[in-house]
Amino acid sequence: MPSLATQQVTVRGEVIDSVCFIKSGASGSGHRGCAQTCADNGIPLALLEEATDQVIWLASSASMQSPNADLKAHASHTVEITGEYAERGGAKILVISEIKHISAN
Repeated sequence: MPSLATQQVTVRGEVIDSVCFIKSGASGSGHRGCAQTCADNGIPLALLEEATDQVIWLASSASMQSPNADLKAHASHTVEITGEYAERGGAKILVISEIKHISAN
């Protein structure tokens, strides 16, 4: 098992389609439909953290389940995600325990 932080954190930002964001900077309400289609096709949704402009990779707390089903309705919206970070081999991911919708962008 990866090492899990022992402390819950809450981060705020926009739910993005990781591939389109990294390849072309796509985000915001104009990219909502594409992000949802990409999520349906297995492209990981991620969080663009408001405070740092960093991409935060997300994981479901359920084993062998993508978080996309829980995140898809929030694509291009601002949310607060609470969870614990897991880290291994230099990679870090936030394991989701709660998603709170803040606003549509």
